[in-house]
Amino acid sequence: MRRRAALPLLLALLGSAQAHPVDEVVQGAYLTLTPAGVELELDITPGSAVAASVTGSLDADRNGTVTATEARAYATRVLAAQTLTLDGTRARWTLRDVQVPPLANLKLGSDTLKILATAPRTQRSGAHTLSYTNSYAPAKTQRVANIFLKPGGALSDRVTGQTRSADLTRLTVQFTTGRS
Repeated sequence: MRRRAALPLLLALLGSAQAHPVDEVVQGAYLTLTPAGVELELDITPGSAVAASVTGSLDADRNGTVTATEARAYATRVLAAQTLTLDGTRARWTLRDVQVPPLANLKLGSDTLKILATAPRTQRSGAHTLSYTNSYAPAKTQRVANIFLKPGGALSDRVTGQTRSADLTRLTVQFTTGRS
């Protein structure tokens, strides 16, 4: 009798543990506020049904391999769709690295492309606002964005509030900077 009661619960749990949808591009933006700037790790995982929307742009010459030049060109285009403002002033992203898994993995929806970038910031005492917008949408897209803090130096940051737009394209963070 206990087995029958446990079976529906087990099936419900297994159903919720599925991988991302095959018909969407899942993007995770992980922003880290550091004393010198803002670091971005943008993880892009295309589902197998829409992978061509990413891989076609990534492998520009369509030869089945991605060169460092193609990877950087793709990452630069994606970064152009990532807007960061600090206290109302637009910050400029600098590409640090792009990590491209094998194209076959991306086409199967079983791997993640990573874009790493930084934007400068002057750490000043007081209340501040960071706004991040992700407009990159090569296909139907699900987004998430989170903020992290990296301590260091004489001043430290503390998040005091966060809001996200209904479509999850925008993250706005209020934070204060003060003596450690």
